[in-house]
Amino acid sequence: MRRTSRTILALTLPLVLTASACGDDDGAGVRTIDGSGSASGSASASGSDSASGSASGSASGQASRDLGGFVAVSDVAQHARVALDVCDINDLLDPDGEIGYDAIATIYAEGANSDSGDGKRTLKGFATGEREEPLWDTYVQRLGATWLDDFVTAAIEATGAFEGELDAVRRQGIQKGVQNQILVAWAFHELDAAQARVAAGETDPAGGAPHNVDEIWAFYHGAAPGCAAYGTGEKCGADFGTGNAANEATLAAVQDLQQAALDGDLEAYDAAYDRFVTAVTLPYVQATIKYATNVSADLAAGDDEAARIHQAEGWAFFRVIEPLVAEVDASVADAIAGMLDLANDPDPDSESIVTGAIEQVYEGLGLTAGDVGEFQG
Repeated sequence: MRRTSRTILALTLPLVLTASACGDDDGAGVRTIDGSGSASGSASASGSDSASGSASGSASGQASRDLGGFVAVSDVAQHARVALDVCDINDLLDPDGEIGYDAIATIYAEGANSDSGDGKRTLKGFATGEREEPLWDTYVQRLGATWLDDFVTAAIEATGAFEGELDAVRRQGIQKGVQNQILVAWAFHELDAAQARVAAGETDPAGGAPHNVDEIWAFYHGAAPGCAAYGTGEKCGADFGTGNAANEATLAAVQDLQQAALDGDLEAYDAAYDRFVTAVTLPYVQATIKYATNVSADLAAGDDEAARIHQAEGWAFFRVIEPLVAEVDASVADAIAGMLDLANDPDPDSESIVTGAIEQVYEGLGLTAGDVGEFQG
């Protein structure tokens, strides 16, 4: 069993506006650690506030494991630092200068900030790893076994869908590929791993299901949430008037997942599982609408280059949820992909076709029009 049901989110939290638009190409942006809005100036400083590895129950020990309001019960300090690799890649995606493709490829393949037991934890390592899990299998069936690495590598090397494309187009594939496609898929991997361990009665905080749950948040929020999927949730919420509601719902779901994992309560875990997937889906529905809308506006203004860039950005974001949309209605997923896939030219009808299509699957995704809000761009 993967998901027991779809539950409608009540995303009615206060509006929290941010300076950046939904997923705009703004480089490393803000490298906050705890979601408070404070920023650090370097990757090493960002990592200093993440979990220390202490198992102490003291207030200081708990504080060292606090990531944006989520208190881990296991050591996920190094897992959270994967987001710093994304920050480093973003820093090399200079929108006003030469992009460091070779350096990006090295960070992607070899890692930089996240230590594992036998070297560095790497974005490419996860993207190319073989696994059989309910959510992962859903993505493979729709996008292919190597869907993550193929996309990012093509953008880095200007091959495949990105052959002959502008740097600004390739930038979208790299940035959104690592920050959103890979990190969300990584969080989903831990979601399924924890579910299997709850079912098997493996509830040890340090190495059982609770540890996998801690890793969910470590990858989704990270040591630098502005370089993780959490940052995308903030930006999309600002664009659609929903504030940080998606991230708040995601945090609440992970907290419930953690408690269910500690209790060994599979029924409670499955319920929280559904809510987590729904909450994560929301920002990518918003991003899909935004960039399809931008494509139509660009073409109406006669700016074909901007339309191509926004098409790539929308496509990169939509791939995060495309298999979930296809599960509800494959024809809807096909229609949206047809508008955003770089194999096709930007279409002036992108806004009407994509918006009209995705609205048809809100209920199946566990969302309402109120959850999604209205694009305010």
